Amino acid sequence: MECQTLPVGELLSGSRTYGMPIFQRPYSWTSDEAGQLYDDIETAFHNSDGGAGGAGYYFLGQLIVSQANPNAPFEVIDGQQRLITLSALLAVLRDLLSQNDFRNHLQDHLVRPENAARGLPRAIRVTLRDIDCDEYIRWIATSNGTQSLANSGDTDATQRLADVIAGLKSAIGSPQPKFVADLASYILNRCYVVLVITSSAMDGYELFRSINARGQSLTDIDIIRGEVINRYHSSTLASAWNEIEDRIGIEQLSTYVKSILTLVHPETRGMELRDAFRAVIAHPSKSFVFTDTLKKFVEIFEQLESGELELAQGSEELSRIITCVQALPFDDWVPAALLWLAQSPSQRDTIEFFKYLDALGLGLLVLGATTNTITERMRKVIERILSQDCLSKADSALFLTRGERAKIREKLSSPIGNKSRFVRPLLLRLNAEMLDKTIPTYFPRNVTLEHILPQKPGPRSQWRAKFPDQKRRVELSQMLGNFAILSTKVNPKASNFDFHKKREIMFGSSDSNIFPLTAELIRYSDWTPEAIMKRQTELTDLAREILRL
Repeated sequence: MECQTLPVGELLSGSRTYGMPIFQRPYSWTSDEAGQLYDDIETAFHNSDGGAGGAGYYFLGQLIVSQANPNAPFEVIDGQQRLITLSALLAVLRDLLSQNDFRNHLQDHLVRPENAARGLPRAIRVTLRDIDCDEYIRWIATSNGTQSLANSGDTDATQRLADVIAGLKSAIGSPQPKFVADLASYILNRCYVVLVITSSAMDGYELFRSINARGQSLTDIDIIRGEVINRYHSSTLASAWNEIEDRIGIEQLSTYVKSILTLVHPETRGMELRDAFRAVIAHPSKSFVFTDTLKKFVEIFEQLESGELELAQGSEELSRIITCVQALPFDDWVPAALLWLAQSPSQRDTIEFFKYLDALGLGLLVLGATTNTITERMRKVIERILSQDCLSKADSALFLTRGERAKIREKLSSPIGNKSRFVRPLLLRLNAEMLDKTIPTYFPRNVTLEHILPQKPGPRSQWRAKFPDQKRRVELSQMLGNFAILSTKVNPKASNFDFHKKREIMFGSSDSNIFPLTAELIRYSDWTPEAIMKRQTELTDLAREILRL
């Protein structure tokens, strides 16, 4: 380890350039955090009598980097947020100055000039992730880049960077050139960092963990991410990993990673994630089994997202059931599905697995399960997958229990309350099941639920004459068989039309014909208690088949 105390001007000069290791998080500071840093620097600048004299230094904290060899760029372990924000601040000050030598020298701290004598090509001083780099170069590394700022960034990170640049511009305003030059000189010459250089990213990370640093802490999963991606040198894998982190969260991903470590090396059971990972990578053969399995996990996630799961190729049945599971209004099923697929199961077993997963997810919705209940149930499914008896054990958490199935049957055969949240996903799932098998399965987002028999018909409505018993009318209006789905919101007055007019205007429209669940209403000549219960039986029979009751 090497430690140096440097002003920002020296930190961003000479041959020095800085990149983000592949496990580093995206830029995450907001304009508030960047504004606080600017306020601190500006206050210190004014307290130093405008940069005059020899007092009034400002300490920016430590910057932990790793460097594989003296000619390699530094990889930033800790300090990305400050380094990027300082670069943005210098770029804003640069663009407030007229073209002169001072401005050119300031630019050299953002872009390293070519030095043929030393064999150094022109290079950006600080680079972000590949996906963020183009906009960073356009706004910060390019002269006048902060003056032509886009309204939004292409990624969340560059959107935050755009907000930070806009915030800095607003905070600085339009001062006199002397103030701009003096402030830039103060930042370059009187703002200091402690640069800590380690020989490896892992050593830098261990050092980072022991220091109470500003910014967001790197986690053990970040280091494992770097190990896996570095081993395969795949930017596609890095991108897919970012997506899966966003989708299922670091906590869920960490749980899966720990499960794989335990499978590969049972002795790691009970260890902290970092210690378990170190124990596995100490064994070359186990290390490769672990990273290969984890790589497959991430790649399968990408295949699921794109709808191009290799295992489903040639199997329309598997493709359709996966689409149905993906339509569930929660994502807790994702880790279980990925874990199942990462173990290279047969296509036939996978079809059965997803059918039961579909039934479980939909069943939990009908039962009104809370978010915590769903999360815990899917965790138990993962345990059964790891035990490799997910489909073979009668008490597997993947299956609805006898008591759960009985409660679901009761709910489906009873009036459905207005606060029940399962009606929309259930009707869309029934609609998907009714689609012709030659039509790709689809789950439209913008649909309206319609009670065919209105819940509250007007006082002169024909519905009241046709259903004179108010209690029975209310019960029938809330039965599953009385629901339809429409693609657009109808005129509220149309909800009270008599059945024949509804059938013509609402259910017979071309928009409604895309839903077989609704289009079938055309075959009913009238809407009576008998018609409702007939359709109730048809829909509940179909639901029981899907839910495997």
